Amino acid sequence: MDENNLKYDLKLILLGAREKKGYSQRKLARIIGIHHSTLNDIENGKIKKIDVEVLRKIAEELDLSLELLLKAAGYNQVVNMFKMQNDPLGKKSTRDLKNMIEKYQQSQMDLLDDSAQKRDNVAKCRTKLHHMMMLLEKYDYYQEIYPTEKILADVKQLYDDLEMSAEKYDYSKLPREE
Repeated sequence: MDENNLKYDLKLILLGAREKKGYSQRKLARIIGIHHSTLNDIENGKIKKIDVEVLRKIAEELDLSLELLLKAAGYNQVVNMFKMQNDPLGKKSTRDLKNMIEKYQQSQMDLLDDSAQKRDNVAKCRTKLHHMMMLLEKYDYYQEIYPTEKILADVKQLYDDLEMSAEKYDYSKLPREE
């Protein structure tokens, strides 16, 4: 494909993505920190080698793949040089990648929270067991206020509470590759 067609593709990509987001050239230019006339020149193919950082900012703001923009801007060799074989992330926009990272961070926090809840539960169970042991050591004295039925009910409750803490983390909550 010749250079004119590449510039035309870039124009269509940017125009379509801008319109999809409801952005004017001025609004997008302001968001990414360039002059609106520079963005106009980029879209119309007047700039031969577009700054890669500008392309990155455009890709991020318009939810486009940076690889797609780099190719459309004529950076094929650069893309091929850094492209990994069978890279599933290469087709995602930077916003998609950020969202994926946020999901993984949230799943890590959920896993830590689950672990903390289980540790807290075990600590409460240990406290209850300690209290029960103290009562049972002086069972002759506490026998009337702590009958066998109450002891059995407390032991069953402790068993159930500990069962919850012994359950494995539900790994289906972890994010999946889309």
